[in-house]
Amino acid sequence: MKEIEYDRMKVVRYSKEWAYNRNSKYYNYDTLGGDCTNFASQCVFAGSKIMNYDKNNGWYYINANNKSPSWTGVEFFFNFLTTNKKVGPYGRKVEKDELQIRRHCSIIF
Repeated sequence: MKEIEYDRMKVVRYSKEWAYNRNSKYYNYDTLGGDCTNFASQCVFAGSKIMNYDKNNGWYYINANNKSPSWTGVEFFFNFLTTNKKVGPYGRKVEKDELQIRRHCSIIF
């Protein structure tokens, strides 16, 4: 596997554009428990442009009826990011005092 750079500025631009609007490419889950993880996934995708289509452990969105649990479910999203060793974005749990703005990150490709 190779790693490619995660574009944080694309995430910032995406979040600024869609934080108070609705991107019609994605279903609105407000009435189904909330839309926060859906929006977070959209932002992460904006910076990575890579989804993981593994039906069991992936992170992807095709449409409202064809998406991974990790696209909209908080625990599934966290588990995907912190355990992903295959295709797509990944991360790790950090303490509050470790948070920082970084200019460069990587994703598995």
